[in-house]
Amino acid sequence: MRKSTALGLAAIALGSISVRLSPLWSFVYWGSDTGEYFSIFRTLVRTGHVSTPYYGWGITYPYFPGMFFVQAGLADLGGVDVSTVLNLLVPILGALAVGPMFLLAARIVTEDRFALFAAALLAGANPHVYTTSHAAPATLGDLLALTCLLLFLRLRADRRAIIPLLLVSGSLVVTHHLSLYFLLVMIVGAIVVRGLARPWQGGAGTRREIAFAFVLAVGTFAFWFGYATPFRDTILPSVNIQPWWALILAFPVGVAILAGIIFARRRIPWRYRPRYPNLRRPAAAYVVGLAAISVVGLVTVLVAVPGTTFQESPSTLLFFVPLVALLPFSASGRKFLDFFRDGADASAWLIALLLSAALGIVAAPQVLIPYRHMEYVLVPLAIFAGVGFFRLLDLAGLRGRSRSAALAVCGLLLVGTAITSIPPPSAFAGWHEGTVPQALDPAYWAREYASGLVATDHHGSSTVFGYGGINATWDRTRAPFLANMPGDPLNGLASIDSPSGVKNATYVWIDRDMKAGVRLGPFEPAVPMPPDVVAKFDGSPFVKVFDNGYAQLYWIAWGCTTAC
Repeated sequence: MRKSTALGLAAIALGSISVRLSPLWSFVYWGSDTGEYFSIFRTLVRTGHVSTPYYGWGITYPYFPGMFFVQAGLADLGGVDVSTVLNLLVPILGALAVGPMFLLAARIVTEDRFALFAAALLAGANPHVYTTSHAAPATLGDLLALTCLLLFLRLRADRRAIIPLLLVSGSLVVTHHLSLYFLLVMIVGAIVVRGLARPWQGGAGTRREIAFAFVLAVGTFAFWFGYATPFRDTILPSVNIQPWWALILAFPVGVAILAGIIFARRRIPWRYRPRYPNLRRPAAAYVVGLAAISVVGLVTVLVAVPGTTFQESPSTLLFFVPLVALLPFSASGRKFLDFFRDGADASAWLIALLLSAALGIVAAPQVLIPYRHMEYVLVPLAIFAGVGFFRLLDLAGLRGRSRSAALAVCGLLLVGTAITSIPPPSAFAGWHEGTVPQALDPAYWAREYASGLVATDHHGSSTVFGYGGINATWDRTRAPFLANMPGDPLNGLASIDSPSGVKNATYVWIDRDMKAGVRLGPFEPAVPMPPDVVAKFDGSPFVKVFDNGYAQLYWIAWGCTTAC
């Protein structure tokens, strides 16, 4: 690697880290589920193990403990406190995904300039930044998945890659299910597309790839069905197809059908032989790509974000303008990948992920989570975009000042993409992800003086559960915060099917952000609390026991419906 390339990659990595840690300038913790992660991590540090009996919203979190082991390792070996490790370690690791991104692109397209562009785009693109800015298993899963892709590409030519590949993929299995799923889809997609593009020869490299894909699939399903039982029993059945296991069964059946097609393809001598594009074709592809992305943006405004029930506002789309200006270069560059030895892999990743997202929209929006695919779709798109941008400059014959101006504009767009990568809550259906210091006060008060079940929204539940150690309701009841039933102020507060069991609420938590938007299910918008609902908590049977200006805690005086 040339010195200039190394310096460029280092600058990209530093920028990537800065962007992902930027929310901590405004919040003491960042992320709606950070309280749950704090609780599991702290318990691991104190007791030396992760307890699978768990009363938080993310009932599968203890069954995918990879992230917590990494955090505990730093806390134990480095003597760093839990809060600091929680806030810094995993987002920094997520930011370092630009490293395997660069190496992936460099291996596929062989030129450092293409790879640096791809890494820079990933460093600042919202779908990747927003997810990996959280201290969450998905963030570490992203780094592991990209590393696996890099090792998988090496496996074709170097059998020694199998050992680190098995180690990294094994770590991913116990870290994050969705990242693992995306990796499996991309690997299978690469094998299938290359088998269809040309008659399968069955070389040693291909056999190693198929063997690894088989081991990964078997290990994945064995872990999901044999150990992570809450994931099997509660997450996987949340699909639109009955019986739910039919969708799982469709995977091996589909793979078997594709294998048969690839085997039959051996009898067809035709091979895909691309033609090298001239300037007109990639330029037109940019326009088509821009139009396609614009249509997707309109869909999110007029209909909904795919797989959810919330719509974006037109003003929100302004935050994505720099990214929208850069992504169409991927349409310009896709065709050029046909002339690289491993270019088919990147195209296959895109095809496989888009098909998976479509399946998620139709059959499993809460399991496959269509919008989460964008984090991984960016990987092939970033590679395409790097090639497309520079090939357009080359074909247009830009030299000297013209080329420098184009590079400067591109650089400004990349910087703009990073600056706007974490937009305000309005861009995410009103969800406030950050925890302010004032939100910890009621949690600490509850830890000392409260007991039972606290009724509040998702973020409040995570806070009081994680930092206060008190069971909460999350999205298991909504009537107390969104509807005022005259004569029945306790509506929705009795017999709540909470993660800790069916119970009556003993306290109600209300805070400033909750009044602006009650955050319940992750696939629905945050809805403001009506004024009359807020006002009802000032009367019987609610007794205010804590108020710091930001949050209020009310004790519920059961049996006192008029005055106490």
